[in-house]
Amino acid sequence: MADSIRSLHALCVVFLCEQFPPVVWDGAGSYTATLAIALAKLGHDVHVLCAQGHRVVDTTQDGVHVHRRPLLRVPVSRSLGPVGAWLRGPLYPRDSISLRTSLPLSYTFWLRQLGLRPDIIETQDGETRGLLQAINHSRPLAIHLHCPTMLTVQLAGTPIGLKGRLADQLDRMSANRADVVTSPSQLLIDTLRERGWLGDQPVEVVPNPFDAVPWMGIPDVAATTPTIATIGRLEAYKGVDVLLDASALLTAGGLPHRLVLAGRPAGEINGTPAGPWLARRARELGLDVEFTGHLSGEQIREVYRRARVVAVPSHFESFSIAAVEAMAAGRPVVTTTRTGVAPFVERWGAGAAVAPGDAEALAAALAPYLRDPARAAVVGARGRAGVAEIEPMTIARRKEDAYRRGIARFEAPLDGRRRGGWHGTRLRAPASPGTAIGPAEIHTEIPEPPAEAQPPAPATMPTSPGMLPVGSATGDGVTSRDTVDSRHDSARSA
Repeated sequence: MADSIRSLHALCVVFLCEQFPPVVWDGAGSYTATLAIALAKLGHDVHVLCAQGHRVVDTTQDGVHVHRRPLLRVPVSRSLGPVGAWLRGPLYPRDSISLRTSLPLSYTFWLRQLGLRPDIIETQDGETRGLLQAINHSRPLAIHLHCPTMLTVQLAGTPIGLKGRLADQLDRMSANRADVVTSPSQLLIDTLRERGWLGDQPVEVVPNPFDAVPWMGIPDVAATTPTIATIGRLEAYKGVDVLLDASALLTAGGLPHRLVLAGRPAGEINGTPAGPWLARRARELGLDVEFTGHLSGEQIREVYRRARVVAVPSHFESFSIAAVEAMAAGRPVVTTTRTGVAPFVERWGAGAAVAPGDAEALAAALAPYLRDPARAAVVGARGRAGVAEIEPMTIARRKEDAYRRGIARFEAPLDGRRRGGWHGTRLRAPASPGTAIGPAEIHTEIPEPPAEAQPPAPATMPTSPGMLPVGSATGDGVTSRDTVDSRHDSARSA
């Protein structure tokens, strides 16, 4: 009944995100897809505009209107060869100014071409996708924080230089000017405020939605052997080196077990590529370690089936989808106090949170579950029950309420932010010759823009975190289903 009343006041919501299934490679894409589908089920008119790839494709998937358009970008530095590589610098594409210019121009151009006049626009992390709308205040703007691009660089202690500081300033502008801002965790809010983000913006904690259905079929831990699993990229800030030390302490204390490290190595640890460093360290400590490498979604679920307990020893994560997956699979979780999911783990009684970098505390928290499968099963069952709190429809209703507050703030009398006019409409964009309903796709040529709005050319494949890496897509910019599942090896902090 409540949902039918809500549908009488349906909103037109447009997401600006490079990702939507089957093109998903990190948490931002998973979040957008899950939330968009849930909002459509509530009766809202939901569109996802994806500036990624090379073709113009319109589809309707699970009630969501998906508009795939090229990112309009001139690859200036790439055309300069070695000089271009020097100009890009070691942090490219994370600190790319050209990308931050291309994103708002591309999304604004395609919004106009499609004739979309949404009640509210949502995009992630501030960054620059909705920057022109934020500056002009031409549409209500909602920002959902995930983990801004330059934040992870700064937290790793890497100097970001002048270009990185400029990129960070551009990224925060949209969030500072948005009509409503949400975050998956209080930890992320506090961390960003410490670094000058958000100004006096009120920010509501709204966890990322999670569909637990694929994980509910995994049996509890009663029949498992003593096995610790960690899932995600194997890199320094994930604390995998600390987990190896904790594993050694457990073995020395008379608790033999297997340690499963599921994911690709990335970056360096102590100046050495992470993969060789971790393998060498495991040999030095005499550990029973399994390095799985890249895994598909079903293979990831198999790792959870084998695990007695799941460790998330990260030095920082804004949320942690891996921890939520583990709880949905009925596995106790031991994480750190520097993960956004830690308050949920503790409130649900689904495991423990310890200080990051403390191998002894990590080992002590893991030990009870390795010793006692019955205890692990009880704690795992609590986590499985707790994740119902963040199921997609529940989160979609909370987001709907946030959108309406944002629209009301936009429409409020002058508060120093409102400029320009707004005439919202709940009408869907008219169908075009390139529109497909359902799973089929009909491709059309890119329309010629008017002379006064001629974009840069040619369009190129985006290469930034949160955007599809070069070489990982097919010619039409669509990845395989394995790519969707393989987001477990991508940015897990979202």
